[in-house]
Formats: sequence, C-alpha cells, structure tokens
Amino acid sequence: MTALSSYSTGTVAVSADGTVVTGAGPLWSSAGNVKPGDLFQSGHFLATITDVTDDTHLVITPWPGSTISGAAYVVWKVSQQRIVGETYARSVDQLVSAMDTSGFFVFVNVNQTVPDPSLGDDGQYAFQPTTGKTWAKVGGVWYYLGIYKGLQFRGAYDNAATYSYGDVQTTSGSSYIYTNATPSAGHAAPNVTYWQLLAGVGATGSTGPSPLLPIAAWMTATAYVVGPPASFVSSGGSSYMCLVPHTAGTFATDLAAGKWGLVAQKGAGDLSSANNLSDVASAATAATNIGVVRYAGAQSLSSSQKQQAQSNVGVRKVLTANATYEVNGATGNDANDGLTTGTAFATPQKAMDVIAALDCSTFDVMVNVANSTYGALVLKSYLGSGAVTFQGNNATPSNVVISNSSGVAISTTAVGGRFTISGARVQSSVAQDVAVSSATSVTLQNMEYNGSSANFRIYANSGGLLTCAGANHKVLTGGIGLFLVGDGAAKLTTSSSTFTFGANVTYSGATFTARRFGYCECPSMTFTLGGFTVTGQRHALAQCSGTAGAGVATFFPGTVGGTTDATSFFG
Repeated sequence: MTALSSYSTGTVAVSADGTVVTGAGPLWSSAGNVKPGDLFQSGHFLATITDVTDDTHLVITPWPGSTISGAAYVVWKVSQQRIVGETYARSVDQLVSAMDTSGFFVFVNVNQTVPDPSLGDDGQYAFQPTTGKTWAKVGGVWYYLGIYKGLQFRGAYDNAATYSYGDVQTTSGSSYIYTNATPSAGHAAPNVTYWQLLAGVGATGSTGPSPLLPIAAWMTATAYVVGPPASFVSSGGSSYMCLVPHTAGTFATDLAAGKWGLVAQKGAGDLSSANNLSDVASAATAATNIGVVRYAGAQSLSSSQKQQAQSNVGVRKVLTANATYEVNGATGNDANDGLTTGTAFATPQKAMDVIAALDCSTFDVMVNVANSTYGALVLKSYLGSGAVTFQGNNATPSNVVISNSSGVAISTTAVGGRFTISGARVQSSVAQDVAVSSATSVTLQNMEYNGSSANFRIYANSGGLLTCAGANHKVLTGGIGLFLVGDGAAKLTTSSSTFTFGANVTYSGATFTARRFGYCECPSMTFTLGGFTVTGQRHALAQCSGTAGAGVATFFPGTVGGTTDATSFFG
C-alpha cells in the first residue's frame, strides 16, 4: 500500500490563531509542492491551506495551536487540485466557453497558400501568422480578405536585407512601405512592385535674397542701391546701409542727406588706436568687468580667484589652521567657495573634491552638512596627517540623507586618510550603505542605515578599517546582512556602540559575516531590538577570520545559530 504523499522541507513560524505561515528554506509554490486544499500539520495540530502565496508563505485557516517558530512541519498532499481529471475538466470547460463566445481562428501553415477547405464553419476566420493573410468563410468557401499586419520600422534601406509586407524603410529622405505578399531582398525603392510611398521628402526651399551686400569701403562715383540686397559700406570705422539709391559724391554730404543709415558705430579707444584703452575711467574696474587679472598696480584676488590661480599653476592650497566648509542642499551651489553658510556648497562630494586638492598639513577639516537629501559620497585621499569629518544632524540623523540608487551610498577610493561621518541616514537600493576599503579609516557615529537592496548595510574590505562609535546607530532595513568584514585583512572595531533596530529585519545571509582574513573587535557592542525581530543567521566566519569580545554564540541577533569554519575563531 502506497504511503500518503507529503512535503516537509525547512522550518515554519505561525502565530496562535494566525492565518499566515512563514517558512525558512522551503519551496512551496515551485513545481506544485503545495496546493490550496492540502493539509498543514505541526505537532498535533492541523489546518487547511487556502492559498500558496509564494515559496515561503502560506495562507491557512486559523491556527488552532500555540505560536511556533523554527518548527518542523508536514504538508499532506490531499488537495482536489491534484486530481488530474478535475484539472483537465476545468481547462476543457474554459476552452469551450471561449469558443462559444468569441470563436477561434483556423491557422494556415507556412507551407500553405490557402486554408484547408474542409476546416472551419461559416462566419469563422482563417489567419496565416507568417504573412498576416486573413480569410473569412462564407457559404462554405474561404474568401481572401487581405493582409493585416502591423508596421515594422526597419530604418535606412539595406539592399541585402529581406523585407516583408508592412516593413517600412527610408530611402533618400522618403519613407516606403513593402506591399508585396512575397518577402524578398534586393528591390530598392521606388520599385512599385514592392514598395508604396508612405511619406515623401519635400523640396528644398529658396534661401531668399541676402538683406545686405558684402561690406565694402565707401567709394565716390559709385552707384549704391537699397536692394534687397542693400549696399553695405564702411567709412571712418563705422558701417552703413544704403537707404536711398544714388551715385556717391561726398560721403558727409550723402550722409547728411539721409542716403545712409548707421548700422554699427566705431567706439572710442579700441585696441588698434593710439590711446590703447587709456581713455577708460578706471583700469582696475575695467579689468574686473572683463574678468582679467592685472599684475601692475594694487589688486587683491578673491578666494575663488586664488583657488583658480593655484589650480592653474598646479599648486595646492596649504592649510595653516583647522578648516571648516559648509554644505547646504537647499541654498548652496557647487560653484561657491563653501567657506561660509552664505557661500555653501550644494553637495558633500564637492567639499570632498576640494579637500582632496588641499595640502592639509597637520590640520583637521570639518564639513558641516545641512538638512537635505544628497547623492552618493566618495571619500578620496588627501595630503596631510589631519582628519576629515562630515557632520550632519546628530540630534535627528534622518534629516540628512545620503542616498544612491545605482551604487554604494558612502564609499572610498582613498589610500589612507582618516574620516568621520556622523549624524546622517545612509541608504543604497542596489549595494552597501557604507563600504570602506584601500587602507582607509572611517568612523561612523549617530548613523541610520536604511538601504533597501539585498546586500550588506556596512562593509569593510581590502585593508579598510571601519569603526562604529557611540550609542546611536539605528538599523531600519534588512538585506544579506548588517556587517561584512573581509576580502583582504579588513577590520571592524566597535567602541561602546549600540545598534538599535527600528523595524523587523530579515537577513538572507548572516547579521555578521567575516571572510578572507576579516577581523572584528566587539567587546562593548550592544544590540537593542526594542520589540522588533531579527530573522536570519547570527554570524558566519570562514577563511581565516575571527572575532574578539563576542563571547557567547548568541552575541549577534538572529533566529538561526552562527557558523565558524575550522580556519576561523569566534570568541
């Protein structure tokens, strides 16, 4: 006797009297493993499955047992939908209903020229998909209706290409549609056997007469006309247009008689004259107006001019004291110098680019970032031993958003450098929220992590040193995991840090992952769930990686125990 068929891969969670079952590891909807009408059992309690939402979610009648999580289960395959006859009967009923209401086409094979006369009923249509030809049956005879096929725009004509009915191509600016029932190649338009003009190119219009003749020096005893085109002459450095037809005598006399109209008047003090602009009231003002730098006389440069001059000659600005830059997404402009709130930059990236061009010497740089939403921030190397801090809103980090929809929100290309990022919400929809690499040191304080992708929120690799300091770290979304440390001797340090969860979070990987010589120091790290849950593996250590200060196996939050391979240590 054959045993009753069942399915029990993975574990489940369901609330008392709940109707939604959440699985970890099963494939419920794939390949029909579970169907509505099957029975769901865990322990001594049974419920009927009313819907299969996806591979990891079921809808059941109210669960009669107590709340369970991570529990074993079995699905008994007893649904009526598993009875082959019932399924086929339903499909046949749907097909017959469609035929009774809308009819159906007799399809004509590619190797046929007309429909089979024995097929179809009066009022029915036949259709050949390869050509678009359509027939209707009237009085038991198939009548050809024509070709019904959408236009296919093929671009410029290609003599080697095969064209079919409804194809559209362009030749010499005109558009043609292929109208022959037989596909072919090598028949260029306007061959009327194959092509019909769809839209013809228009004739080139006349450019019309020029309003003025080419300019020429005025000469006496010359016949001038009003045109069009009109005579156009120069005299004494000014230009004139003829207003009255005449033969030139004396220019001053003709001008006084109204025979010429002034077009462009010569100005005083042009560069070709003897005075060489010596008639201007203020040489310094004139130089400022036309944007040139004078090297004679007293003239001071603005901050932007100094920066430009240093850039032009390849000299870095050297700090002699700690520096501060301002960023404001609402009122700033990246063309500003960023030195005051009134001349703030528009983006943190502009501030970083300016700092990267400095010689910071031993001095620190502070970047004050005002409330706004900003694009991605790439931390770059800079010259000097000082530290660079990007400070947002420490009281309300969610007011300063650093977001990237196409990559990492905060990343590094620096080799060396010490950075602090504080008081901001970081979020990436496709990658990590923060990724530190290339021997760069980054400290995070008062941060919110709100990325929506299936990825790690915080990532250190390739020798990157990442420090999470302070008690105000908030986790709002899941992904693959919260931390990934590895890929080349990367290190994560937590300095009395607390991570508070502001939502239920699910990790498809592990809350903490270390691999390929990744290392984490976490003796004073705290996780506060505040009533929320963290679903997923607690930690995963592999390939010569380790932790110090974690202690117990339940140190990192999660619903599945951690793993540590033989080359790694967890302690």
